[in-house]
Amino acid sequence: MIKKLLLVIALVSPMCMTAQKLGVVDSKAIFDAMPEKVAAEAQLNELMARYSEENTKLEKEFNQKYADYQSLEAETPKSIKARRIQEIQENQRKISSYQQMVEQDMNARRAELLNPIKARLQSVIDSVGAEGGYSLVFDVSKTPVAFKGADVVDITSAVKTRLGIVE
Repeated sequence: MIKKLLLVIALVSPMCMTAQKLGVVDSKAIFDAMPEKVAAEAQLNELMARYSEENTKLEKEFNQKYADYQSLEAETPKSIKARRIQEIQENQRKISSYQQMVEQDMNARRAELLNPIKARLQSVIDSVGAEGGYSLVFDVSKTPVAFKGADVVDITSAVKTRLGIVE
């Protein structure tokens, strides 16, 4: 049994000891430089500006109702004051609901616009890595690399070139 184990180790160890070609890439730097990402961010900013306008209107309405309530005279009947408080609370709920809807919509739109760009980037990284014969490609923007020896190649510029990004 031990002889068989030693034989397997002797046969497999040369395969494990062969040098592996390693690469690193900075996908965040590439992603930030992609024209498609810049255009998507502009669309998201425009959408957020429209949502902000509507939010400002809702807040203005709330502030007006609150100011009206504060200006009520002391002898105003309790039922009128209670109705005004209800209106203010309803307005607060409306604003909160609107803000949640905006957050959900922005997250969905962000994913809709940016996920295809990220997928394209990953596809190019994969193809550059495969064509270069790299065993592993580490993304330094996601996983910090503690040591980078002379046999590790930075393929960031090759990926940028493939994507048509001019440095």
